[in-house]
Amino acid sequence: MSHSGHGSGGGGLFPIPEDPYFAKIYWMFVGGAIGVGVLVHLAELLLYHQRISAASKALPDPARPKNFLVRWYATITATTREAIYYTAPLIDIRKKPSITETEISWIKASPLNFPQLGRVLLISANLALLLSLVFYGWDVNDRGNWEAMAVRTGWITITQLPLVFLLAGKRNLIGYATGTSYERLNWIHRWVARCMFITATIHMGYFFRTWGQYDYIETKLEIDLISRRGLGAWCILLWITLSSFAPIRGWRYELFIIQHIISFIGFIVMVMLHSPKKAHVYVWAPVAIFFLDRALRIICISYNNLAIFHSTKRQQTSGFFTCNATFHALSGKATKVIILNPPFSWSPGQHAFVSCHSLVPLQSHPFTITTLPSDKSLEFVIRTQKGGTEKFSNHACVLPVNKEKSKTVIIDGPYGQVRPLEQFDSVFLLAGGAGATFIVPLLRDLVRLKRESKPMVTRKIRLVWVVRSSAQISWFAKEIADAIGALGKFDEPILEASIYVTCDDTLSAPLSSAPNKNGPPNAADSREMSTEKVDVVIVEESELCGGDRCCCQEVLEDEDAIVEANKAGEKKQVCCCCTQPTVPHPKIPKTTEGTDLTETQTQGSTSSQNSSATTICLPPEHIFSGRPAIKTLMNKELEKALGESAVVVCGPAELIQKTRQVVVALSDERAVHKGTGAQGIYLYTESFSW
Repeated sequence: MSHSGHGSGGGGLFPIPEDPYFAKIYWMFVGGAIGVGVLVHLAELLLYHQRISAASKALPDPARPKNFLVRWYATITATTREAIYYTAPLIDIRKKPSITETEISWIKASPLNFPQLGRVLLISANLALLLSLVFYGWDVNDRGNWEAMAVRTGWITITQLPLVFLLAGKRNLIGYATGTSYERLNWIHRWVARCMFITATIHMGYFFRTWGQYDYIETKLEIDLISRRGLGAWCILLWITLSSFAPIRGWRYELFIIQHIISFIGFIVMVMLHSPKKAHVYVWAPVAIFFLDRALRIICISYNNLAIFHSTKRQQTSGFFTCNATFHALSGKATKVIILNPPFSWSPGQHAFVSCHSLVPLQSHPFTITTLPSDKSLEFVIRTQKGGTEKFSNHACVLPVNKEKSKTVIIDGPYGQVRPLEQFDSVFLLAGGAGATFIVPLLRDLVRLKRESKPMVTRKIRLVWVVRSSAQISWFAKEIADAIGALGKFDEPILEASIYVTCDDTLSAPLSSAPNKNGPPNAADSREMSTEKVDVVIVEESELCGGDRCCCQEVLEDEDAIVEANKAGEKKQVCCCCTQPTVPHPKIPKTTEGTDLTETQTQGSTSSQNSSATTICLPPEHIFSGRPAIKTLMNKELEKALGESAVVVCGPAELIQKTRQVVVALSDERAVHKGTGAQGIYLYTESFSW
């Protein structure tokens, strides 16, 4: 790139600009794309305030667009959503029979998942823009142009570097402007870097092609230090690109993070040495962005964790830090971390990074926040894996009975952002197995708003939770039962909850302590470790599970018919073929009474009062054996909606993709905001993948 003197030149009526101008053109388009995201975010905020204001004034149908401008915006939004939500059908690599339209099926051998069309279009547009800027005005068959083309491609490559760093930070400036959390921008960060690798390869390739005509490549690299630095930068970028793919990234995530930062430092240094001085602005900008992100994180971490900023906490604690955590061992190799009266607030669905340097020095792990601020406690339930989480578990297991020894922890967060669900007419909540860890706090928050008489638009809440076995219902049975009881005292919103037992191994996806791209799933399977018991109707396996197909494998097309049959006195269907007994943690000692330390430790904990009970009073009519006909259930709610509806789903990747397909299909079939009166559908997804 530093082989300057090769301007694009050009003559005639429209001369071709110099190479640095092409770099500026790229940022014109990037700025335009960010500007569109900012405008969409502002429109969402205006809609939220308009709907909540209308609800507070008791106006009819506050979530329905009424004036021409809002209807026009709703139509454009609905059409755009159909396009960006679309995903190609799942492909089963094991050549199994195709999945029916209304059935959600998770396969033990993961099928081939395709990205949603919106992501493909965005990255394709970015790559098309880059290639257009690279080749504009050149005759690629003219050998005399090759070296000049390489120089321009170098400018196009280096101009992408600030964008890569802008998308990488946790205190993300683009995220703040567009109302998006860092983990939902991370995939763009990876693909922008991969596009940068493509243009860097073109940059190097045209130089090599020019030198190769005269068999001069080896000699050039021997005598030219700048060329060697450029080759070194390309090799580092190649490693960064390869190591960022999921199989390598997920193998040892902590190791990946360390080498990723070191590799980028090396890459920045090599690019600085390789590029001309007038291009160094594109190198110093990423450095400034990196340190700005770190400075913002340090400020937030200091404010949240140092007692000097919180007079009340300073009186309660004897040290310099505000967050003291107690560790409680759970059966099934899990640990519950509880922080009472945290000095900061958060929203449902968010996650935070937890550091306990006295147990795990110089490590920080992200976990789901499983409580609400109104609970006055910050709680994480952590699955024990190798590394830091194993040390948490060992510490909890060696504590004496009835002894809660606290440790100082550092909290970095909270992170994550979900549009407020109280602005939607109907809310459809879908959880697959441990996905309830993300979904149930959202449900509890809606219940809290109603209890506190806060203005809300929501008339109907539909909860569908799919679990592997009936024993897993205890994870959130009390919370769901409390929500049903609380909303039963009001006319609106109406809550309908259904729990499906499917005997599917995929719904108990193993978790890692590594950071998840969406944050929450790192604590997703934590409720599986609970020793709570569920008071549901269990029947003998021989009564339900005869023949070649278990009853829990069937798709229930008509849920209402089963409910009516149960009211008529017929036996309730609850499959028990995969119910497993609770297995205690192998390192948990027994008390003198023979009880599990898990139960002893969790007793008396303020936060555990919200998640455990000796008897779960969940009405049996909410529990089904089989798989939900998700399209039927969703269409039923959308038909009754008097305004925009929200569909929120968390679970395995196959569930996420199938739900997107259902949303797109229903939006197209019902002709949303296209003159039929059908209202819009907003989709928000969280998956186990990372």
